[in-house]
Amino acid sequence: MTHAELASLRGKRLCALDVGLKRIGVAVCDEMHILVSTRPIIENTATALDVLRERCATDRIDVLIIGVPRLHDDRVTPIIEAIQQFIERVRQVLSIPVYEADEAFSTKEARSIMVATGVKKKKRQTKGVKDQMAAAVILRDVLEEVRSLPTQERL
Repeated sequence: MTHAELASLRGKRLCALDVGLKRIGVAVCDEMHILVSTRPIIENTATALDVLRERCATDRIDVLIIGVPRLHDDRVTPIIEAIQQFIERVRQVLSIPVYEADEAFSTKEARSIMVATGVKKKKRQTKGVKDQMAAAVILRDVLEEVRSLPTQERL
């Protein structure tokens, strides 16, 4: 995301998505960017966009951030292609800004966080838990970038 895009996020309710072929992890934050909360996963089926639209309305989301696992050599893998297609459909359905964020390794980091915080193995293996945590990692990383902007860019 550009500095201008990051600066535009200040004071807005954000929602981050970790899009997978089967499930979509969801995390949101408040306007003050203090609290990041996970939400129930969305099954990546034909009704996913309808569910997403309802969730964004319910949580009063101002901006949607979708993680894309960028590769250093700019190759496009089948999962990246699927996520790009999902993003295009989301942009057609939602009237709020939709930004992409690099989410390479967010799922791996989510696993590490769960282990470090003592989440039991059985809970970590529950479907959707790592997807939710990966969405929270994406959102946390974006919020850290917003906080790191020089003061004049934050205003």
